[in-house]
Amino acid sequence: MNGFNLEWRDEYLLGIDELDFEHKDLFRRLNELHEELVQDNDKERVSGSLGGIYARLDAHFALEENYMREKKYAGYEQHKKQHDNFLDELREVSDKLLSSGIDIEERNVLESKLQGWVLNHFTTTDRDLPLDDEDD
Repeated sequence: MNGFNLEWRDEYLLGIDELDFEHKDLFRRLNELHEELVQDNDKERVSGSLGGIYARLDAHFALEENYMREKKYAGYEQHKKQHDNFLDELREVSDKLLSSGIDIEERNVLESKLQGWVLNHFTTTDRDLPLDDEDD
């Protein structure tokens, strides 16, 4: 995808160290996946990378959801639903990409979905999370 560019900016920081660290790491991993998709059509290797991204997101979402429960965050259910829905969508587009033999159109759909969702979620939904120093 020509327009794929996940560049970390400090404006994405939430002020929650453990989540900010993971968000930065996710940007790095998604950019690595992009490079792999552009340079390598090895289905097995791409499948492993996509599985790693999925597992990393799943673990990150679990950490974020635990944080929300600890803070008794009122928006927990809706936020968790967004996580669950995105993992389902990611699985679906990943499966389509792999079954297509790493077709460029399916690659573009996957990368667009990843980039759009991550940027939107980090800059909107995650902004509503309570900070560590806010009352529980």
